[in-house]
Amino acid sequence: MSSLAQQQADTLGDDVKRIVIAQQFADDFWLVMQNDYEAYTEIMADTKASDSVVQLSDLLRNDWEMLAEQVTELVTEQISEIAGLLIAQIIQGQGSLPFDLIAKQLREEGN
Repeated sequence: MSSLAQQQADTLGDDVKRIVIAQQFADDFWLVMQNDYEAYTEIMADTKASDSVVQLSDLLRNDWEMLAEQVTELVTEQISEIAGLLIAQIIQGQGSLPFDLIAKQLREEGN
């Protein structure tokens, strides 16, 4: 038996699901950045130094991908290969959409 939430999710198209997932990631990412002084200062400096939403998005995505790779390697080394694979599946391969959303919001707030 599926839950109401699952039934509702099943009615959404793949494009809508992709946007919802990307927006949730962007919201979570931004929440963390706003609540750490050093992270906030750094991301706002990156925002001011960037020439465009695309450039900022690429920077954010590259930073995330490096972090995700480091976390995956650490989990694999310290816990197990299967744990590393699970973490990689969850945190890697976000694509550009969440970072486009973050960059757009940052550029709007930075102006």
